[in-house]
Amino acid sequence: MPDQKINLVLICCLAFGCLSFVHSNAQNDTLASKTVAEGIDYNPKSSEPFSYKPRLVARLSREINETSGLISVNGQLWTINDSGNPAQLFQIDTITGKILRKITIANSVNTDWESMTQDDSSIYIGDFGNNNGKRKDLHILKIAKSDIMEQGNDTVRAGYIYFSYPDQTDFTTALNRNNFDCEAFFCLNDTLHLFTKDWTDLETRHYAVPAQTGSYQATYIEQFRADGLITDASVNESGHIVLLGYKNTGGRFWDCFCWLLSGYSSSYFLDGKATRIELGSAWHLGQSEGIVLNADNTGWLSSESIRVGFLRRPAKLFKINLSNYF
Repeated sequence: MPDQKINLVLICCLAFGCLSFVHSNAQNDTLASKTVAEGIDYNPKSSEPFSYKPRLVARLSREINETSGLISVNGQLWTINDSGNPAQLFQIDTITGKILRKITIANSVNTDWESMTQDDSSIYIGDFGNNNGKRKDLHILKIAKSDIMEQGNDTVRAGYIYFSYPDQTDFTTALNRNNFDCEAFFCLNDTLHLFTKDWTDLETRHYAVPAQTGSYQATYIEQFRADGLITDASVNESGHIVLLGYKNTGGRFWDCFCWLLSGYSSSYFLDGKATRIELGSAWHLGQSEGIVLNADNTGWLSSESIRVGFLRRPAKLFKINLSNYF
C-alpha cells in the first residue's frame, strides 16, 4: 500500500509550494570509482550524484494503481499489485499502459506481494512485504512460465518457497521501524537474491534462498548502505543490477533513486562498482515500486498511485535507458 509518510509529506509540499524537481539528465559522463562506504558514487564533473529523468509512457489503469513489481517475458510486460489486492498478474501494453491480460493464481492470497522475477522456466512473486516486522509466513510463489504464456489461460497454480531470516529473533510489531521488510529480489543462477528495505538504518541486506519449492532459512550474504528504502531489483543478461528505491531527503521531501551494480565477483553483488542515480521527486514520479532491466540496459519503471488530500496522482509507467551509467 502507498506509504503514509509519503502521503503526508506530499500534502505538506502542496501546502508550502515546495516540491523538488528532477535535475537535468547526465550524458556520457565518465563514472567515478565505487565509494560504498560513503554510500554514493559521485559524478566526477559536479561532485553531485548522477541525475536521470525517466520518460513517461502512460498512466496506468486504476485496477493496477498499486503496481509493485515488473518483469518482461518475450517482450510482454507483466506487473502485480501489492497487499490486500486479488492474487492476480497483469500484462500491460508498453505503449498505452492498458491491461491486456489478467491471470489469477488460484491457490494463493495476496498478503503483501512486493516484487516479481523470473528464470528460463518460472516466474516468481515475492510475498514478503513486512512493514510491521512480525510476519512468520514469508514466502515466494513459483509459477510455470509455460502456464502464464499459454494464450487463453486465465487461471494458474503456484508452488511455494517458504523462508525465514537467520538473524531475526524478535517479532514484536514495529511498523516502519524494523529491518526485516523486503520488497526486492531477482533470480540468478538458480538462486533467489533478496534485498531488504531497512527502515531503521536505510541500509539493505542481501540474502539468498534456493529457487526450489520447500522451506529454508535464508543465507545472509552482505550489507550495503543504500541511503534509502529499496523497493525493487532487477538483473539483466550481462549481470548488470539495478536496485530501485526512495528516500526522505529532509522533512518534507521524498525523492526516488536507483543504484547500479556491476563489476562484482561471485554473488557478492555489493562488492563491485556501485553508482547512484537520482530519478526525481515522488510527486512527479509517484512511489517508485517496480523496475525491469533489459539486456541493453534499457527497461521499464512503474510507480504506485499517490493520493494527496483530494487529489490523486495516478500510477504510471516509465521507459528508462541506463546504458550511459554502466
